[in-house]
Amino acid sequence: MKSNRSARMNAMHFRVLTARYFRQIFTNPGIFLPLLLEAPILLILLIVVCKADSFTLKAVTDANTVIFLLVVMSALMGILNSYREICKEREVLAREVFGGLDVNAYALSKFVVLAVFGAGQTLILFGGAALYVDFAFASPAAAYPLCWLALYLTNLATVAIGLFLSALLKRSESAILPVLLIIIACVVFSDCVLVLGGAAGYLRYITPTAWGAAVLGKFTGLNGWYATFSRELYGCSPFLSLAVLAAETLLFLFATIACLHWKFRKKD
Repeated sequence: MKSNRSARMNAMHFRVLTARYFRQIFTNPGIFLPLLLEAPILLILLIVVCKADSFTLKAVTDANTVIFLLVVMSALMGILNSYREICKEREVLAREVFGGLDVNAYALSKFVVLAVFGAGQTLILFGGAALYVDFAFASPAAAYPLCWLALYLTNLATVAIGLFLSALLKRSESAILPVLLIIIACVVFSDCVLVLGGAAGYLRYITPTAWGAAVLGKFTGLNGWYATFSRELYGCSPFLSLAVLAAETLLFLFATIACLHWKFRKKD
């Protein structure tokens, strides 16, 4: 009976926290405007840089650049949206947790709200790119939703990484260097622009952008254009790539919750 009451209480905490977080965002222009403008601004940059006929002309370098920018921009929005969310509320959170707040509900509410915004941001980014760039998909009915899903899961993975980083640190200022390192890793180990061998090459297997790019690379068939161009992950099943992204998201979300439990372990 006690566990049932506890579960209902935690569910109530989740609903209240989610509603409160949405309200904070929509009533604070300093938070809402960046979330609103990120995707359109990045889309404009992508349109300025990329060529609309890259895929129809099979210009492999230009086409690969489109894929690279899409996955890196999706990851960038995720990490920038989340890396301050917990550490900026550290003092308030401590009081609420020791007053009975469930940290599971707190972390999940942060993730769910950012996931909602991430869905909209990646839809704007990929939808706008699809209107400008002809991806020349062989199976557009499957390719368009699954490529968007790849960008969305890339975004969610970096949201979860950002929340974990925010849970580890006490101040948002301390997160600047780690965030820069994560962004650099998402660029360098995306397996798009740079082809790395040896030990460095294995890091792509844990990099969200590499798996996001793998889905787009698979559906656009870049590996089959020229004998001189080949990316290992572009040959993987899209469902494997999506599963890896989902697993990374869950891993860092659970790590965030575990970190918060450890930080506030004295409550128990």
